Amino acid sequence: MKIKLERAEKHLNEKLKDVEFREVYELERVKVALAQKIAEIRDENNLTQSELAERMNVSQQFISQIESGESNLTLETLLKLSQSLNTGIMISFSKKPCRRGYLKVA
Repeated sequence: MKIKLERAEKHLNEKLKDVEFREVYELERVKVALAQKIAEIRDENNLTQSELAERMNVSQQFISQIESGESNLTLETLLKLSQSLNTGIMISFSKKPCRRGYLKVA
């Protein structure tokens, strides 16, 4: 298994040398990280997808799409999510770029 992972990592590193591929990869990586964070916060609040959907007045399928990274979230949707999960949103800009990309999800 270790050999396959090493090959995959080597292949990915080669692909990341291509600027277009790297941009798409970084965007998808950030979308997945954000989706995972939203699911984690929902879980910490002991909410099902259906319960969160009800709080936001959207469908459970929409929450599923958000949590799978299939949805391009707007600021309006992020605000509705944060209100429904009793959390805040922090967006900041830095002169120093994030380590492997342009956005960090914390």
